[in-house]
Amino acid sequence: MTAGVNSTDIRDRFGELLRGSNWIIAGELIVLIALCFARVFPFSVQLLLLGFTSLSLWLRGLTWHDVGLRSSMAWWKIALRAVVTAVLIAVIANILVQPFLDRLISRPVNNSRFDNLHGNLKVLLRWLALVWTIVAFGEEMVFRGYLMNRITDLAGKTRTGWVLALLGSGVIFGLAHGYQGLAGIISTGEVGLLFGILYLVSKRNLWANIVCHGVFDSISLITLYCR
Repeated sequence: MTAGVNSTDIRDRFGELLRGSNWIIAGELIVLIALCFARVFPFSVQLLLLGFTSLSLWLRGLTWHDVGLRSSMAWWKIALRAVVTAVLIAVIANILVQPFLDRLISRPVNNSRFDNLHGNLKVLLRWLALVWTIVAFGEEMVFRGYLMNRITDLAGKTRTGWVLALLGSGVIFGLAHGYQGLAGIISTGEVGLLFGILYLVSKRNLWANIVCHGVFDSISLITLYCR
């Protein structure tokens, strides 16, 4: 009697195929980029990307723990590094780079989706809740934890491969925010590059990135609220 094929066998076969084919990996990256522009409902991007990347990891026999959702240092150290880095990124992005972009590009960053944020505490709290759930977790898990590791599957787990992953994830992260206009793409790409550096410096620990992303976005939201 021939034994039936169970779900574990199917996953193992798919996993071997996914790990062994650069064409399939490249195809996954194309699908990921395409999903970045699929805006069916608010925050559909993060939800669609999380679903796709979680499935891809599962088929590979991996979990989010394998790409960085783990604690490799004391929590207070993670929080301290994340907060300091978030403040540093805010200074670099908003004080050093943004004025230069404003002179270089005639149209400023399109922040029209935040028009009702100024002075509205209820809207601010709603945005902060989204930032600390869907946005901070979703974007760091997808663009740093998943995307950078998939790029190195193609480019190699070498220093050059990680540099290419850093640059590639920054560019794709910027393009995913195309609704903010050209200035927004460049600005967000630069922030994504800095988040990627944090991921590598933290020995690919996603918790540092998630907290840093949440603090950085919170600073930006509070700034818009106070204006």
